[in-house]
Amino acid sequence: MRIRTFLFLAAISLALSFLPDCKKGSPTSPSPPAVIFKGSISLGVQRLADVRVYLSWDASQSTRTNANGEFEFKGFSGSHFIITPSLQGHAFSPSNYTLAAQPRNDLNFTAQPASFGSILNDIAADFSARSQSGQNVSLYEHFGKVILIDFSADWCGPCRDEAGNLESLFQYHKNMGFQIVTILISGSPATWADTYTLTFPVLDDNSESLWNIYGEGYIPLNIVLDRNMTIRYKESGYEESTVIDTIKKYL
Repeated sequence: MRIRTFLFLAAISLALSFLPDCKKGSPTSPSPPAVIFKGSISLGVQRLADVRVYLSWDASQSTRTNANGEFEFKGFSGSHFIITPSLQGHAFSPSNYTLAAQPRNDLNFTAQPASFGSILNDIAADFSARSQSGQNVSLYEHFGKVILIDFSADWCGPCRDEAGNLESLFQYHKNMGFQIVTILISGSPATWADTYTLTFPVLDDNSESLWNIYGEGYIPLNIVLDRNMTIRYKESGYEESTVIDTIKKYL
C-alpha cells in the first residue's frame, strides 16, 4: 500500500513538473521605453526661459521652458500628439510638431517676432469690438486658449442652426482652455446672445470691419486658432465634426 502511494505521488510530481511555473512567470518581451518629448526654444543665440509649451491631441499637458530654454513632457499615453509653443507677439519655426508615440529629444523651436495675417497658418492679429454686454472685448484677452471664431448674421439660416449648438460645445470644453467668439456682421449681439442663451462673447461687426479682414466665401465662417493664435482651420459652413476634431487636436 505504501509503495502504491509513493508511486502515485511520484507520478503527480512528475506531471506537475511539466506545467508552467506560475510563480516565476513565462518569458515576456521587454517593455517599450517610456515616451518622453524634449526640446528647446531659442531666439537667435539666446535660449528663451519661461515660455509656455503645450502638448495636445491624445494627451493634454502644459509646461514652461527652464532657465536654459528647455522643456520636457513625460507621463502620458496615446498615439498622436502635437507640441505647440505659445508666446504673445512671437512666431515659431516650426510652428508646432506633430508626433507619434516615440521618444524625441530634438524638438527645437526658433522664435521670431510675429507677422500677422488672415489665411491658414497665419497668426491672427488682435482686434476688439463691442460685445452683447456693451463692453469692448479683444481677441487677445483669450491668448493661450484654443479659440473658435464664428462669423454669423441674423438673416443666415445655417448661422442660426450653428448658434444653437455652440453653447453646449463651449460648456463642454471651456475648462480645458477653450473659447468661442462670435462676430455678428448683421444684427444685435444682445438679441443674438439672448436668443441662443450664449455666455461667450458675441461681438458687433455690423460695419463689417472685421469681415473685411477675415472674410472669405460665405457665412457662417469658422476659424480655429491654436494656443499661439495661429489659424489652423478656416472654412465657410459649419462641418461640426470637422470643427470639433480640429479643436480637440489643439486642446
